[in-house]
Amino acid sequence: MDVVVISGSVGAGKTTVAAALRNELLARGRAAGELDVDAIATETPAPPDDPFNERVVVDHLRAMRRHWRDAGLEVLILPRVVETVAQRDAYADALGEAVRVVRLDAPADARHARLVARHDPGPERDWHLARTDVLAVLLVTAGVEDAVVSNVGRAPSTVASEIADLLGL
Repeated sequence: MDVVVISGSVGAGKTTVAAALRNELLARGRAAGELDVDAIATETPAPPDDPFNERVVVDHLRAMRRHWRDAGLEVLILPRVVETVAQRDAYADALGEAVRVVRLDAPADARHARLVARHDPGPERDWHLARTDVLAVLLVTAGVEDAVVSNVGRAPSTVASEIADLLGL
């Protein structure tokens, strides 16, 4: 099973591109699935020492590994911010597979516009707007990704096709 994490800063388009990648791979005849990792992470309150609930995510991936294999899944797509090599390696360990990370790159103005459109005014939107620029720098510095793909001014299907081609999927 190939495992692809679509990473990127808040507002980079991870979830949208992950869905488009799944559709692209299905059209290419590949058995592909996408997991909303953020939904898994928010199912339970995050402890103070794990603010993004990574332990819950890793436990879920480990528990589902056999199910995905038994179902014949060829490609698992995970939209999720991956900030460190240790985080990527924890996913690989849980799934028993190498994990390839593709970081979506979008300029600050595009990310901000997406976040303003997605969130109502208030503390949640303010947090996302403040986080996106800090996180964008952190991700570039961390260099966890196997590839970087631009996600601005192009249809999600075009971005997804580029990712599939880059990864040989």
